[in-house]
Amino acid sequence: MNTIKRQIQSLLPPLAAVVAVTLLSLWLYKMGGSKSLPALCLGNGICLAVLMHRARRGAVALVTGACCTIWLTNMAMGISVEESLVGALGNALEMGIALWALSKKDRATHLETPYGTKRFIIWALLVAPLVSTLAVFPWLILTGHPHSWETGGLRFVTHAMGTALAVPLTMEVLRWHREPGLSRRRTHRCAQALLGLIGASAIAFVQPTLPVLFIVFPPLVLLALTGNRRWVIAGIIAVATVGAVATAAGYGPIHHQAPLPAWSALLLQLCVLSCMSVVLPLTASMEQRRRLARTLRGSEARYRMLAEHSHDIVLLLDADGYCKYVSPAIQDMLGYPAVKMVESSLESLIDEKSQAIARELWTQLLQRKPPATALLTMRHADGTFRNVEATGGVIDEEPDRVVLTLRDVTARVAAEDALRQERLMTDVTLQVIGDAVFTLDRNGKLEFANPAGRALLDRSIAPNERTLEQQLPLWREGERMTQMHPACMALQSGLPEGPFLCALELKDETRHAIECSATPIRSSSEDVMGAVLVLRDVSAVLELSERMAHLAHFDALTGLPNRALLLERLDIALARAKHTAHHLAVLFIDLDRFKQINDTLGHGPGDELLQQVADRLLSVVKGADTVARLGGDEFVVLLPDLSDKSDAAIAATKALEMLSKPIRVGRRELQLSASIGVSMFPDDGDDADLLIRHADIAMYAAKRNGRNDYHFYTAAMEANAQKEFDLENALRFALMRSELFLEFQPRVDTSSRKIIATEALMRWRRPDGEVCLPDVFIPIAETSGLILGMGNWVLKEACRACKAWQHGPLKGVSVSVNISQVQFVRDNFLSFVMESLRETGLPPHLLELELTESMLMEPSESIQQRIAGLSALGVKLSIDDFGTGFSSLAYLRRFAIDTLKIDRSFVMHMTDDPEDASVIHAIIALAISLGKRVVAEGVETVQQATQLAALGCHEMQGHWLGRPGDVGQLAQLARHGTKSTTPRAAQG
Repeated sequence: MNTIKRQIQSLLPPLAAVVAVTLLSLWLYKMGGSKSLPALCLGNGICLAVLMHRARRGAVALVTGACCTIWLTNMAMGISVEESLVGALGNALEMGIALWALSKKDRATHLETPYGTKRFIIWALLVAPLVSTLAVFPWLILTGHPHSWETGGLRFVTHAMGTALAVPLTMEVLRWHREPGLSRRRTHRCAQALLGLIGASAIAFVQPTLPVLFIVFPPLVLLALTGNRRWVIAGIIAVATVGAVATAAGYGPIHHQAPLPAWSALLLQLCVLSCMSVVLPLTASMEQRRRLARTLRGSEARYRMLAEHSHDIVLLLDADGYCKYVSPAIQDMLGYPAVKMVESSLESLIDEKSQAIARELWTQLLQRKPPATALLTMRHADGTFRNVEATGGVIDEEPDRVVLTLRDVTARVAAEDALRQERLMTDVTLQVIGDAVFTLDRNGKLEFANPAGRALLDRSIAPNERTLEQQLPLWREGERMTQMHPACMALQSGLPEGPFLCALELKDETRHAIECSATPIRSSSEDVMGAVLVLRDVSAVLELSERMAHLAHFDALTGLPNRALLLERLDIALARAKHTAHHLAVLFIDLDRFKQINDTLGHGPGDELLQQVADRLLSVVKGADTVARLGGDEFVVLLPDLSDKSDAAIAATKALEMLSKPIRVGRRELQLSASIGVSMFPDDGDDADLLIRHADIAMYAAKRNGRNDYHFYTAAMEANAQKEFDLENALRFALMRSELFLEFQPRVDTSSRKIIATEALMRWRRPDGEVCLPDVFIPIAETSGLILGMGNWVLKEACRACKAWQHGPLKGVSVSVNISQVQFVRDNFLSFVMESLRETGLPPHLLELELTESMLMEPSESIQQRIAGLSALGVKLSIDDFGTGFSSLAYLRRFAIDTLKIDRSFVMHMTDDPEDASVIHAIIALAISLGKRVVAEGVETVQQATQLAALGCHEMQGHWLGRPGDVGQLAQLARHGTKSTTPRAAQG
């Protein structure tokens, strides 16, 4: 009941104000007629300001009372009941919309912030009047109001203007009691300014000129500068009263300037609103400055005495965090003068990492949540940082002031960090170290064990014993260590013990090799407080040492002796053979085509194969013999005691027979062969390295002579090896010096005898002028790997030459290039061909690549894709030396081969040997049936050419048709044509 009574009492003043405004409107109406109608809109603004101030408490009652008052006033002015009711309901809708938008969660939104002012303008002055006007507008149209559009527009403008005038003015009146009283002198000045304002208002509103209205602003501004909000509100009310009376009586510029009677009241409201917009902000600013000055003067007197002599920094900050007072201690602590820190933000001195902590501290201070203490990092004037402990609180008498004290704790924090870091490093070290670390007290009782130590304790043979030496007994030289335990010795003598090797006895395990050491722990008074015992497991180290010693002399894959051990044994065997005059043999064994097996099956099966080879070699030698592996597929057998060469030949034969037996690797059964080189002592050398090198040379001779055989070393072999080495070295320099060049041999159409293609042949002109043919250096290039670079050079040079001769007599003549297997199996071969064609500009159909049958026998997917890519590119493919390799109809059907080249060995004797002629006839018939072209190589006589033409051969190539030469010779031959009647001598 009391609550309802208090609410009713609180609503009486705003209702009284609304009644007063309506009575004023009624009085103005009686005096000036419709001029006073806009004054009714002030009631909406008064109610809205009261509800904003009260946070919507009593909104329904106040809005209802105000609307009823306005309704009754409208009827008293002679407006119909229906029109008055519609107007009252429109006012209620307008106030409801504005109140809903400007209040949120029962908290009033005042016109004291830019955001609040913006919302007030949008919702109270624009949206709410517009919505209420639109709601009333249909009624005006339905009732046939003569000026519905003008009335609606006037209603929107007057309501917006009235709200803009009434709300700020009412808000200031509601805050009247907050204004402090003035001194007698200021009160006297304010009274004089108010009287002057009233006189200026009377002059302004009785004369007919509109600009003269501005004479009210100087005395109004003077009143704002001299007084406070009370006096300013009184002045605004005085201006409004004088203007209303004069306008209602028919005087003044507003009465004369308004074409419609209702607009006069609207212009009066606009004038009053202009006065408010000028003086109210000015008054607020002046009052704020005066209040701040008074607060600062009082605060400074209270705090200065306590802060001046403190070693801590004392700060007085406002609610926004700006310094209002800074004690002199900041100069010593942070290096900043106190006077320069006043009115600056403390946040600028705080490190970015401490910003969040500072904001949390600030929130706690403002909310008065104890304890309000935080550790901050602040920037010193010299650029360094200080650790500062901040604490403070809010002054009860001045809630917008915060007192903050800063204490320099840099030294303390540094000491704590160092101690924490040291402890952390110690803990981490003890946790991750592999050694077992134990800490014992002065009586030998266990106090601490790291994870490695606890793992040993879990395997203790006596976990319930009191002391560590009983839980983990140590053995040394076959005796158990009791009194001589290193921990006991360190506790008794106070000196470090160890490190030394011993054995540790554990449960259900053999003894482990342990490196043991103990160190006493002393106090500050040098008394022994305990000891640290460290046990390091070195069993793995000892095992690894033995393992490394074994690996240093034995092969890791096969377990055979390696080169180092072989040389040691060979030196010993040589010394004994020299002393006893016995023979000694070294067999150098290399598996034939092992790389192909390794590349095809993989390294795993290849390693398994090498292990089986090692076992087989061990099975054919005697106990005194040595089988060693030098690396890869190279093995050496040392036969230290022989009578003559026949014994070495027998051993080599046994090795070849044993290695030639089928070997099963996984699911595959392989057939191996090997090449063996044999060197003898004393015939082939008396040095270990020399014997191995001579056996290696003999092994390569066996490989060159067909493999799967053994050869004894001879001096001629070394000469050939030296010759091949010199030739390989010269060939490397030939590539660098561009000594290689190309010659082209024509391919002639059998019917027309015209040149339709050429074959590019590589030549080597040595520095002495000698020209080497490919048969001399191509085998060396293939074994040394130089063939890849040479083949790429030939392909690109041949394309460039073919492109160049397309503008002369050789137009349309293609070029064929021999491709090595090393070059063809490269993954980038197809891209290199495309790059060569693109770089030289040669059309793909003018290039033919000659392959061997061995390249096509491997049915791998990569080979098929490579050939398919070349065919799709438009490059022609031919098989060189057809009939001499693994001829198969399968690859002719599977691959897109364009041409078959019959080897010269068949053509050479075809006129004398019917079998060769039959083979050629079969090849030509096969090619024609498969749609392939046939080229016969090595045509030297007219009889051969005539017989090939009769057999249906498409093309011929040989010295009788044209020798290899440069592009000029080839062009001359194309101009004059090939001679078919005069045989040509074979090239020497």
